[in-house]
Amino acid sequence: MQDMDWSVASTVSSIPGISTIGTVLGIAVQYTEFSGLDDFERLSVPRLQDTSLNSPINHSVPCMQNTNLYEIAIQGFSMSQYDVVSSFNVYKAVYAVAHALHNILHCDSGLCQKYKVQPWEVPESLCSPECPYGHRKLLTGQHKCCFDCMACPAATFLNKTGYTFCQACARDYWSEEESETCKKRAELYLPWGAPLTTALLIYLGVTLFLTLGTAVIFLFNLSTPIVKSAGGKTCLLMLASLTVASCSTLCHFSRPSQIGCLLKQPLFIISFTVCLACVTVRSFQVYGALFTSLL
Repeated sequence: MQDMDWSVASTVSSIPGISTIGTVLGIAVQYTEFSGLDDFERLSVPRLQDTSLNSPINHSVPCMQNTNLYEIAIQGFSMSQYDVVSSFNVYKAVYAVAHALHNILHCDSGLCQKYKVQPWEVPESLCSPECPYGHRKLLTGQHKCCFDCMACPAATFLNKTGYTFCQACARDYWSEEESETCKKRAELYLPWGAPLTTALLIYLGVTLFLTLGTAVIFLFNLSTPIVKSAGGKTCLLMLASLTVASCSTLCHFSRPSQIGCLLKQPLFIISFTVCLACVTVRSFQVYGALFTSLL
């Protein structure tokens, strides 16, 4: 006995001689409600029962062509005893196998190429086509062959079909949406020997020379009236914070290190904030002195 899938129904296994009949095709069909069939039976069957056995089939009744419902009606067969769902499932199963054989035997206009068909040559029923690379399967029903294809998000990839999940990129790798592979992250930084680095270092040197030179002059003349009127120690703190903020640019050259990445932002933000605070305090001092002199 060779099955397409495991059957858990005891009805099949309990059939006498089921193991001796050869290949068994098991087909599971989802239940579907037949809307309108009860109304058709209620309206059409009584009209057929009123006709005689020798009367021709009344083709004015819809859906009567190519059916044996006429014979069923005149024999008094109750439609309530007729299992419509099971019969329709048998019809669909037979039609599916016949359609598969029709394709594999290359039948055309009633003629087929007659040759032996192997069991593995019967076409597989697919509800959905295979997903392309970069897409994962999202099951949409109880059957594993019915699914939607979802694009893999950024930083993930998938270079195989039939998977329900996307693989994450390794560290230092990245990818766009719908990617089949991950790309290595490119390192872009300002090396020490670059022309732009040289220009920035020259500008930094001039800035440090001006701030440090001014700070030294103020320090040696801290008690003079000119330095006191300029702000005295407040100006020294402002110059020192500007010097530290300027030195923080050294962390942006060459390949970033862990210490440089941790220091460059806080060093600049804190020192520049102190400088602005000193400017604000000195501005209030100047406006206060001007207001006092006016009074």
